[in-house]
Order: sequence, then structure tokens, then C-alpha cells
Amino acid sequence: MRIAPLFILLAACGNDTALDPPGPGAEPVYYGQVERILTDNCVECHSDNPDRLAPFSLEGLENARSAAEDTPLAFSVMNRVMPPYYAKNDGSCQTFHGTKWLTDEQIDTLVTWTNGARLEGEPVAPPTPPTPAKLPAIDKTLDIGTSYMPKGSADDYRCFVIDAVATTDQYLTGVHVRPGNATVVHHVIVNTLTSDAAQQAILDRDALDAAPGYECTNGAGEGTNFLTGWAPGAGVTIFPADTGLLVPANRKLVIQIHYNSSNTNGQPDRTLVDFDLAANVSKRATILAVRGDVNLPPRQVDATAVGTQLLQLGNLASARVWGGAIHMHTRGTGAQVHVQRGGDQCLLDLDGWSFHWQHFYWYEQPYTVNKGETLRVTCHYDTTGDTQNVTWGEGTGDEMCLAYLYVSL
Repeated sequence: MRIAPLFILLAACGNDTALDPPGPGAEPVYYGQVERILTDNCVECHSDNPDRLAPFSLEGLENARSAAEDTPLAFSVMNRVMPPYYAKNDGSCQTFHGTKWLTDEQIDTLVTWTNGARLEGEPVAPPTPPTPAKLPAIDKTLDIGTSYMPKGSADDYRCFVIDAVATTDQYLTGVHVRPGNATVVHHVIVNTLTSDAAQQAILDRDALDAAPGYECTNGAGEGTNFLTGWAPGAGVTIFPADTGLLVPANRKLVIQIHYNSSNTNGQPDRTLVDFDLAANVSKRATILAVRGDVNLPPRQVDATAVGTQLLQLGNLASARVWGGAIHMHTRGTGAQVHVQRGGDQCLLDLDGWSFHWQHFYWYEQPYTVNKGETLRVTCHYDTTGDTQNVTWGEGTGDEMCLAYLYVSL
């Protein structure tokens, strides 16, 4: 299973930069217009740095002109393939911060410049690129403890037992998963253990497996509880201020890693997970999952999976949703999450999907949901390449439909 949530690589991150629009009938120019959009939305990955994430640079006029000539830049921007931010941020379904959603004006500027004369304009001082996200502090780094070589099969699920984080309860306020070999790591899930008995059962299971860790195709095991995770496209995650996820004292953690060797570089993996922790938070949070029923007919342009979950909040009358993520595999094309309150209220609407860019979308303001209301997830898929029904499964060739909501209680 994979989360978070997850590519043709043409741009990375961005914001809502205001533009100086060209005059009537005038084509946009690079300096002061196109450069500003690319700097704010693309060059964090498409940089001149040889270790950049993207396969080519968009820094500077000549690189931008080369990309306009040699790559499907206009197509990817116009169809919102890039930047890889798929949550609609046009006001129709929540509003989000830290967005990579280009305005229509920005798209028009890039497409017109790319398909036009690619004018230079008058050079101006270059804009400052956004500062890459980083954890405020790294209080603990989880290490799987070995350089693990995945099995030769396409999918290999391996669980690694990690020592307890602390002797007192802690709260996870930020996380950064660092795959050791990105060519084989397809998801990472960090699990807590719910009891001493569950911990002992996991230790016994680990001891019976001669290889590092233990095989865990169908999940980490009974008595494990999802804490946080990673899927391709996720980077540093900082949870909303004054919130955090409980990490129990004196309990080991279990890291489940899904390896897929279809595109391996032949090297082992040693994944690390950085934790930013707090002794206390004012709002304890949890990750709420809503699962869709995946049984997709073949040869459909828009096959759907739908699932619902009743909100059961114990003694609480309400909770606050701070953001969400979707998880599907390679056939996904979009998804929506609603709370059924009289008419449907939209919580998340992904107007596109890429298996390689899965991450949380964070609201500008939390949204209140009430006990007894029903959450619904709808996932959309293209099964035109399939000849038989596609069903739920953890393998990359299977499909999943999961909505993850970050909720404070």
C-alpha cells in the first residue's frame, strides 16, 4: 500500500505570483513575466544543479527557450500536468496554502510565450527562488539499520523494527522520509504499536525471518497503527501549528517499505526518516482513512471507485480537518472527497493525478466536521488498457482508492 499521496517531470513547486500582464495584443516576454513564473514554480526542481530532481533546467533564458523547443512545456502547463499540484484551488472546493496551482493568467502567459516568438524583453534583476522546505528541527532519525537489497520479484514488502523514540509520549509535528534508493522505493509507512503484546508479537515475527526485517505483503501486522507515510512526490511535511500525531513512549516502531524492482538501478536501499517532535501539542491529531471499493471494469475512460465512512468521534461532537491526500496507482485520473451534510460539501477535488506526485494538500483554514456525518471518497481511473476487471491490491499493477484526512480532535 502507498499513501501519500503521488510523472512527467516538467515543474516542481510554486505559488500565486501576480504578473504584470502584457499590453493588448502584445506577446509576453521572458524577463519580468515568464522568468518570474518559472522561478516561483519550476526551478526548485528544474535548476542548473546537477543533482536536480528534474531532467532538464529552466533557469535562465536559453534553458527556457530550449525547453520550449524540445519538451511538451505548453501542453503540460495547459493541461495541468505540471506543476504537479492537482487540488483545485479556484474557490470551488476549499482554499489551500503553499499551492502550486497556476492561475489562468499564468498559464496563458507561459503557453503564449512558448508557442510564440519567445521574446526576451528588457533584462531585470532575477527574482529570488522560493526557499526549499525543511524541518524546523530533527529530533530523531529512524534508520532501517541495513542496506537492504530488494528481491528480484517486481514487488517486495519488507518491515523493519525500529527502537522506541523516547521514554515519554511525544508528538510528531513534522516528517521527512529520505528513500535510500528512489528507483525501488514505492512507499514507506511508519507504524506505531498499540500494546506490549503487539510489540512482542512483531519481535517474534521479526526473529523468525532470517533476512533483514520481515516479509509483510499484507501490512505490517496485527496491532500496528498507521502513523505517517511517504509516496513518490512527497517531500518535507510540516503539520499545522500546535498539532501533532502521538508517538507512544517505550514502544518500538515498524517501518513498512514497498519495493518495486521494475526500474531498479541494482543498488540496495537504506531509507531514513527524520522526525520533528514535541513533548506536548494543544491539538492532538490523527490520520483518518476512507477506503473506496475498487472493482473496475476494463476498457473504460472513466471507471470509478466509491467508498464511505461514518464519522465516529467518541465523546466528541466535532473535529477539524486540516487537509488531505489521495492514494491511487497508475490508472488514476482524479478524485474527490465530500462530507455528506444535507447536500455534499467538498473537502478535496483533484483535477488530475500522477502516481509520481503524491502529497498532502493543506487548507488555509481547518474545516469542521461533525459526529454522525458521512465521508465519501470517489476515485476515477482510465482502464482502457485493461482486458479484465481491476481489483484492490497493494501491487503497483493493482489499484487502490484511499483518502487520508489530517484531523485534530
